[in-house]
Amino acid sequence: MRWVGIDEAGYGPNLGPLVMTAVVVESLRPDDGPTPDLDPPASLWDDLAATVRRVGKGKGDDRLLVDDSKAILKGGRGRERLLSSAFALLDAGGRPLPGSPAGLVASLADRDPTEAEIERWLGLDETEPPWPAVDLIDRLRLRLAARPFAPPSGAWRVAEVHVEIVGPERFNEGLSRHASKAAVHFEAFARLLRAVWECAADGRPTRVRGDKHGGRHFYREPLLAALPDAWIDRGAEGPALSEYTIRAPGREVNLRLTPRADAEDALVALASIVGKAVRECWMDVFNAFWARRVPGLKPSAGYPVDASRFRRDVEPTAIALGIEPRLWWRAR
Repeated sequence: MRWVGIDEAGYGPNLGPLVMTAVVVESLRPDDGPTPDLDPPASLWDDLAATVRRVGKGKGDDRLLVDDSKAILKGGRGRERLLSSAFALLDAGGRPLPGSPAGLVASLADRDPTEAEIERWLGLDETEPPWPAVDLIDRLRLRLAARPFAPPSGAWRVAEVHVEIVGPERFNEGLSRHASKAAVHFEAFARLLRAVWECAADGRPTRVRGDKHGGRHFYREPLLAALPDAWIDRGAEGPALSEYTIRAPGREVNLRLTPRADAEDALVALASIVGKAVRECWMDVFNAFWARRVPGLKPSAGYPVDASRFRRDVEPTAIALGIEPRLWWRAR
C-alpha cells in the first residue's frame, strides 16, 4: 500500500514562488494490502506519539510539530519548529540536510533546479542569510539519530518527498498560456501526480490526498489531460469532497481532494510543512538581496497589500539594475 499527501504554499502572494509538495509513505507489511489499523494519514500522530505532536497538544515539550504549517509558524519559535519538522522529514526520505536556505531550495528542485529561480538572487558577492538559529542543523542531527519519522512498529516508511518550485518568472509564463492562476497551480499539481502515477506502475494500491484547488469541485477533465493514458472514474464531486479512481492495466490510484486537508490528514500536513519551509527560505534569500540594495527596507512575506508596499520601495532600484518586474512580481 502507498499513501501520498499533496499540498501547496504560495498560491496567493505576488512575490516569491509557488511550492507544491508530495509526501510519499509506503507500507512495509508483507501483504501490502489495506488494513484497518494501518493508515498513516490518520494514524501517524499515534504511530509517532513519542517524537511528534500536533500544535497545542503537549505544549512545552520538544517533540516535532506535525500540523497545518500556518499553525506551526505562529509564535516566537515558529520558523525554527517549521524547519526542524521539514528537515526531519527530508532526512527520513533519504535527503541530505541542507547547509543554507538557498541550499534547501536548490536541493529540492530536482526536476530542473533553474526553475526555482533562486540563483538570480545569489550573486558571487552575496552572503546568504543564516538559518533562524545558527546551530539549528547541529542540534537537529542529535534528534535525527532517534529516527523521529520511523514508527516503532516498522509498519511503514517515508519513501520520498517530491517538490515542485514554480518561480515568479515561470509563474508569469504560465499565466501567459492560461486564463487563470488556478491553471498554473494545476500544472504543478499534475507534475506531482504524474510522478506518483509512475510509482504506481509497481502495482501497489496508491491513495492520494490533498486540498481543494481554489474552490474547484470538478477535476475529471484536467486530470484526463494530465494523464491521457489513464481511465478516470468519477466519484463524489462537491464542496466537501472530490474523488476519482485513476486506472490503467496493472495500476490504480485513488485521489481524494477535500477542504482543509492539511489540518486533518497528517501526510497533507507534512506536505504543507515542506512547502512552507521551502517558500520561507526562498523569501529569505530574496529579501536579503533587496535589503542589501535598499537601505531600511522591511522584508515582505509577499502577500497582497504588503507586497505592493515592497514593490514601491524596491522598484526604483530594480529599474536601475535592469531587473524587469516579470522576473520577481507575479502578475496575479
